[in-house]
Amino acid sequence: MDTRATQINAEQDSVIDEFSQFTGWSDRYEYLIDLGKALPPLNEKYKTDFHLVKGCQSKVWLHAEVKEDRLFLSADSDTVITKGIIALLIRVLGGQKLAEIEHADLYFIDAIGLKSHLSPTRSNGLTSMIQLIKSYTRHLPEPAQTDSENEPTDKRELMIAQIKEVYDPEIPVDIWELGLIYSLDIDQAGKVKVTMTLTSPACPVAGSLPLEVQEKLLLLPFVTDVELTLVWDPPWQKERMTDVARMALDMF
Repeated sequence: MDTRATQINAEQDSVIDEFSQFTGWSDRYEYLIDLGKALPPLNEKYKTDFHLVKGCQSKVWLHAEVKEDRLFLSADSDTVITKGIIALLIRVLGGQKLAEIEHADLYFIDAIGLKSHLSPTRSNGLTSMIQLIKSYTRHLPEPAQTDSENEPTDKRELMIAQIKEVYDPEIPVDIWELGLIYSLDIDQAGKVKVTMTLTSPACPVAGSLPLEVQEKLLLLPFVTDVELTLVWDPPWQKERMTDVARMALDMF
């Protein structure tokens, strides 16, 4: 028996038991609405385009953070039913271990009849939410602990240090040394503006790397928002790499 997801399964069984008490879907929808209303409010700084779940009919903002090998989730939506759905996912998966989330079989969705009672667009949105949550377990490393005595005081240095924790999984060099960041600025209100590119428009991590950059910067206490623009002009060239990157890739 696979015991990796026992906590997740316990939550799923609890959800199934609760939904079994309702005889019809009108009552179940009302319960979903109540769950959505009870969802803690999402910090406004996370209601950005980079936190929007792609593929959802409604707007769904999802923020994730890794602490001690566990994934913590917060979210919001502009519709009450969808907010209830994401509340269910957070209840089942929030605070669970990364490996357990990645390999979890979310059987409660079919068991309560949720997917079969959603419109095709909402059903696709549910799938997108699950896929994004599972992708977080692979692309959101735990924040590195820093020695406060040696911590740089300049905000730009701190931002660069955060960006240097982001790697293309196929290249053993961080994206700052690769020269993927074209510009990096912060205003007095703490809003960061980043312009970045990727080595190729066909890069398989085109969706996750910009999101990871934003998540890393938002971990800094002085950052209130991140506006990230992904550009392809001018195209990235090997000449943008630093000497550190060239040495690491043996390209001298």
